Amino acid sequence: MPDTYAWTPYEPGNDADLAGPVALPMPYGLYAALREQIGAERATQVAELLRPSLELRPDVPEDTIGWTPVGHTGGCAALPAGIDWPEGDGHPMELLAQLDCARLAEAFQAGRSATPWPLPAHGLLLFFHDSFPVDPRKESCSVLHFPSGTPERPAPPDPDGGKPLPGRPVWARWALSAPSYLDDELVDALAGDYRDAMDVSDTCHEHLGGADIRLLGWCDSHNTTRPDGHRPLLQVEGSAADASWGELVNVSVWITDEDLAAGRFDRARYGAEVA
Repeated sequence: MPDTYAWTPYEPGNDADLAGPVALPMPYGLYAALREQIGAERATQVAELLRPSLELRPDVPEDTIGWTPVGHTGGCAALPAGIDWPEGDGHPMELLAQLDCARLAEAFQAGRSATPWPLPAHGLLLFFHDSFPVDPRKESCSVLHFPSGTPERPAPPDPDGGKPLPGRPVWARWALSAPSYLDDELVDALAGDYRDAMDVSDTCHEHLGGADIRLLGWCDSHNTTRPDGHRPLLQVEGSAADASWGELVNVSVWITDEDLAAGRFDRARYGAEVA
């Protein structure tokens, strides 16, 4: 993000002639570009749609400033004794990610947002998915929350010989996430002007970038399935997880606002992008 620390619509050192609120939740460079593109009033409306999120990355050098180690993609899962490994259509689901909630909260709270941390403050969140579901509209993912401290165990053998995702440590940092032209909220904020929504989407991406792995926020993929009434909980680009999913290039886990607030992760839905 090129202007990470300029969180104001007022240009540093030259703000006398700029109207608007004292601090919008976006970098100045993005605000200025949107103001030029769609005017100050609509730029403010777009700012109100931005969501805080966590960008996750593998292979970040240790002690890199701004990044917090939060868990791993793939590998073994810390499932308590007596809890079976989730199953898909006749085979074990694949562990997408195992994330430490306390570390996630630490990374989230380091950001420049007053938004409270919306996920559990402690324990582990485990995300599983069926990489070859017969019907992706059904139970093709599973999200579990358990206390920390349970020994990890590998996935049971796949009867079809499938190999699980390799374990890769991931680090997180706070990041703004913007809606795209596929999100009704953005189109509605721009009075239904789909072309403006496409231009704004491009501008936001130029200034905020994307994330190959994102927790919370808006959907980064323009081609994934999107369950109605749900928001992304986790998005994973296959290349970032060293996955071998064939034509499947991105998977996502979705949840409603109500279920997110209540911690009802058993109601999560599945999304997928196919090449």
